[in-house]
Amino acid sequence: MALKFAANLNFLFTERAATIAERIRLAHQSGFRAVEIPYPEGETAAVVAAVKETGVVVSLVNLAFDKTDDQLRFGSTSVPGSEKLFRSQLDATIEFARQVQCGKIHLTAGLFKGSPAQEADYTKTYTSNLKIAAESLKANQLIGVIEPINKYAVPGYFMNSYAKAAGVLAAVGADNIRLLADLYHLQHLHGNVSKTLEEYKSLIGHFQIAQVPHRHEPDVPGELDYGYVFKALQEFGYEDWVGCEYRPKTTTVEGLGWVTKLGYTL
Repeated sequence: MALKFAANLNFLFTERAATIAERIRLAHQSGFRAVEIPYPEGETAAVVAAVKETGVVVSLVNLAFDKTDDQLRFGSTSVPGSEKLFRSQLDATIEFARQVQCGKIHLTAGLFKGSPAQEADYTKTYTSNLKIAAESLKANQLIGVIEPINKYAVPGYFMNSYAKAAGVLAAVGADNIRLLADLYHLQHLHGNVSKTLEEYKSLIGHFQIAQVPHRHEPDVPGELDYGYVFKALQEFGYEDWVGCEYRPKTTTVEGLGWVTKLGYTL
């Protein structure tokens, strides 16, 4: 099964458009058939219209977030005392996902801003909120994903290891809450990409890519050989969209040469 790639609009086309709706149009014009997007606060109607206009698939949407709060701008799922906020954000994101027929929501964890003794409280909140999410998502035939993120990209992010993610998923015990494997973060966190993917294969529900260490296009020189990695993903049996969550080295369009160079199409 050939890999298929989605443009992550947190990173791509940002140099040409400030709005998510316009980035969707630019992604479509550049050949992408799918996009990943943040929750489009303040422009949901425009984004719904852009999706209908272009016919692109929204393969993943991030949980709504509070960009005015330093701790909550990366999510609320694990943050004690934010349970009511999480539920309202979840409801809003599910409603939006239904409007654009998006099947997956990234349940962003948020930042850990406590003492080591408080980590258990965060884990308890995270697990409880994910159980709540699992029920709401199941009722709407949706999947939630959680992502381990490295400290260089987001210092203090609560979900920061694959072992921790596996433990939380086991505690949640819901088959519609899965692991988002971003290979950029995986390499920073653990290295040994092939064996780590084998170890956590049964948990993975989504993939994202970028070169390491500078988070550029897959064909930029770096730590990962994406010619090998892409073949491994095909052998892995993953058939859904792979998110291109990289930072263009120059511009988005100039950087898209990696697709044909590595033997793929959009």
